Amino acid sequence: MSDSPRVLIYGASGYTGKLVAECLSQRDMPFYFVGRNKEKLEASLAIVEERLGRKAPATIVQAANTREALLPLFEKVEVVINVAGPFMQLAWPIVETCLETNCHYLDTTGEQDFVIAVRDQYGKAFAEKNLLLSPANSYMWCAGALASEVVLETEGVDSLDLTYQINDALPSQASTKSFLRMVNNPQYLLKNNEMVEWQGDRHFTINVPHMSQPALALPWSGGCEPVWFEHDDRVMNCKVLTAFGDEIIENVVALIHRFNKESVGMNQEQRELLTNQFGDEMTPAEPPKDSPDIHRTVITCIGQGRQVTTVFPLSLNAPYTFTGEICTEAAERLLNGELKAAGFQSAAGAFGHRELIEKFHKLGYMNNPWL
Repeated sequence: MSDSPRVLIYGASGYTGKLVAECLSQRDMPFYFVGRNKEKLEASLAIVEERLGRKAPATIVQAANTREALLPLFEKVEVVINVAGPFMQLAWPIVETCLETNCHYLDTTGEQDFVIAVRDQYGKAFAEKNLLLSPANSYMWCAGALASEVVLETEGVDSLDLTYQINDALPSQASTKSFLRMVNNPQYLLKNNEMVEWQGDRHFTINVPHMSQPALALPWSGGCEPVWFEHDDRVMNCKVLTAFGDEIIENVVALIHRFNKESVGMNQEQRELLTNQFGDEMTPAEPPKDSPDIHRTVITCIGQGRQVTTVFPLSLNAPYTFTGEICTEAAERLLNGELKAAGFQSAAGAFGHRELIEKFHKLGYMNNPWL
């Protein structure tokens, strides 16, 4: 591997940025470690190197989130991994500069509205340049895309019903702000080939095969799986619900009701500031790194068709660390010329679901249905 960085992490000083940096370092892939605050970058890289027990192949660069600051940096690399959220608020200069400098764009968003917007505005332009535009290279919603593709291997399946369930969830500060802004904006499922809005101010009681008791769940933005499959001829229905523990779900519903009252008369910018304020209140400090023995999750995908029903549970652990691994695997495959489909794609569409599941199984993150 060349000593010259071909990968750049933007927003690198946050919780997820450190995990991406750690995963890149474990594969000895040089990278630029970029953000707006040099002191935070230095402190975060020190944490990465403490976890590694050695120096990371990183180059720290301070850069504002503007085209002028990003352009000279992006011209040096081939892959940009954006972990600075909320993405609807912060990601646009990064996406646009990637397109201008012919960089592949990866991010870790969970925000359905941003994924729809970036697809509609820039998907075609990235495809024309044979570049990848791939949001949500993260536990949510990459894992569901992988599970969905397994289910779609069953002939006749045309409808997907997904649930995410995780033990002892610990959202990061940026993730908290992202999911609070997304649950207070319209959230969609795919129904009979049309995007239909969820009722977002209530929770749903669900049953998942691996649990003995029902659980409470939310659309949690609606998920990206309905977006991945909205224009896919194989799928006419797709919905996603997320169960992060009944107490968390009840607290989020209470915040949604509070938001509905306090946001009356506000414009969109004021609404975004309000959800950021809620995020600071809910997660005031960065949580510890997740654990494969504590933070375990099952993504259940039920597939149906006219004459068939099938269920696939994707068992996964340490979802935030897994997010770092997804970004790293995607970057490595891009640098190795292993892109299968350009333009707007999920990781499964860009690199192949079988290939990714087999690799992540070998790394210890998930089950392999073909073994």
